Amino acid sequence: MRSFIFVIFISIFLPSCFLDNDLDGGNQQEIPTEAYQVYHTSITGLSGLCFSRNANTFLAVSDKIGIFELSKEGVIVRKFPYSGSNDFEGITINPVTEDIYLADEGQMRVYQLSKDEKSLVTVTDVFIPNAVFNKGIEGLSFGNDTLYIVNHESPTLLMKYDLKTMKEVSRVKVEFAAYLSDIFYDDFDKTLWICDSEKKKIIHCDINGQVLGIQNIDYISKAEAIVVDRVAGLAWVGCDATGNLYRIKLTI
Repeated sequence: MRSFIFVIFISIFLPSCFLDNDLDGGNQQEIPTEAYQVYHTSITGLSGLCFSRNANTFLAVSDKIGIFELSKEGVIVRKFPYSGSNDFEGITINPVTEDIYLADEGQMRVYQLSKDEKSLVTVTDVFIPNAVFNKGIEGLSFGNDTLYIVNHESPTLLMKYDLKTMKEVSRVKVEFAAYLSDIFYDDFDKTLWICDSEKKKIIHCDINGQVLGIQNIDYISKAEAIVVDRVAGLAWVGCDATGNLYRIKLTI
């Protein structure tokens, strides 16, 4: 009788142990990997992304080690020859002229990269009343002869700079965000995509900052770079803390 009771105990206890191990282990990882893939770029301080001219690769900036071209799997294709020690937080390109623009948070300045990729020309200084050090311009995107610029915190601002008139044409306080970390102009429907690295979200909004949709990215510790391909239904998000590049399936 004692042997029978022991066998029953084992048959009940062991499956429960395996069930607990399944819940704590790999089974929980299967859900997010359907929604995203992760590539390591080896770029420390990955802070900004945009498509290259032909959209087959990305241009990327680090606030520590320069300007790069990346494959969509995060492989470094090349490092640009520019060797300055800028605090680059955003990068964008005019796909027609191939002019590349860069946002420098430390200097609160937007630059254009020279054609030989070795020097910078100032486009505009960004003045924020009562600005807080290291909480400045964090994202930059080109669309329809306009630069869209975000100031990441204190205050969270969306600004538009007209490249034809060389003047800022608007700035609005962004109420939905805690930390604006990058921006992408979507030529598909003339809208904007914004990363909030504190709330860990991707926000889709119109060009005036009105929210159209929100997607959680709480698996990314410090999302500071974004590009979007609406036709493919994908976003690529760069993590400043790890150098990882996330290929994310859009749900909004």
